[in-house]
Amino acid sequence: MIASCGLDGKRLPPLEKPVPADISPAPSLQLPRGLRILALGLPGLAEPLDPQSLASVHPLWAADVEALGPWRLEQDRVWLPGSPQGADISVCGPCSSTMDVARELVARGELGVFGQGWGSVIAPTQTGGRGQLRRAWLSSPGNVLATLVMPPAEGLWNDLRPLVLGHLLAEALGDVCGDVRVKWPNDLLLDDHKIGGILVEERPGCILAGIGLNLAWAPREEELRQGHCVAAGCFPAISGVSGVLGLWRMLVNRLETGYLSLLETFTPGDFLTIFQSRLAWKGRRVLVTEGAGVRYKARIKGVSGKGELVLDHEGREILLLAGDVTPV
Repeated sequence: MIASCGLDGKRLPPLEKPVPADISPAPSLQLPRGLRILALGLPGLAEPLDPQSLASVHPLWAADVEALGPWRLEQDRVWLPGSPQGADISVCGPCSSTMDVARELVARGELGVFGQGWGSVIAPTQTGGRGQLRRAWLSSPGNVLATLVMPPAEGLWNDLRPLVLGHLLAEALGDVCGDVRVKWPNDLLLDDHKIGGILVEERPGCILAGIGLNLAWAPREEELRQGHCVAAGCFPAISGVSGVLGLWRMLVNRLETGYLSLLETFTPGDFLTIFQSRLAWKGRRVLVTEGAGVRYKARIKGVSGKGELVLDHEGREILLLAGDVTPV
């Protein structure tokens, strides 16, 4: 048995030493269903990882490792927790981007193949995270750095996916940390500070949604890009959640069940009516920044039937397809 201590000095649960190769069962073609740590990593994309290394990254990850142990090595490929954990979640080592790792696992048929295409990747650190317009996403150990894999939808639902995910995340996070709003089209705000963001990419047969949440750290003003729209913020202390993985598991379950329920119960128009209550700064004057440096002041009226931001600019209605807004 192997044991170690986390950053807080607590003794972590023992790891079961793997069975010798000559008597271990033959490896399966797919990774086991549920939560797992990718022991081997992915060459050029993610480093190998084990529970002790994960626990050393940040106290929040150490709490996860302790809560889910004892861990065992399966087929020399993945570390599995002491009991099955339901959602299809792969924890990879330090990586370039969880979106890159998710894309590779989907291509291999090792992610998003259960439960009609749902799955996710989460990492303790990443070096090439990106946000809207391929801007760099600043991150730090202890934050949520994840990518959700989900099946495509039909018609307008696909176009509304960033708003749908923003709404569902804000709803779930609002239950544990307060009134979270969606800054159109894909940011999450708490007390007018950006605490998270969403980046959606469509791939053959699936959708990748990169999700970053400032659980333990937020960039300072001087670290943000020049001309950024809103200050960054961090989550308050969240009770009842063991760590980064504990929060992510809760969110994955809420996203999947909430998304399927929305599509079964409502039309896109019904959803957009509901979404209005989550829209940040509705009724307020904002500074609008579009491409090529176009800037003007307007008032946010809501969202259109196609998910565009509806603005009132000097009595003229404008439908914003892409751009940034910040209150004035």
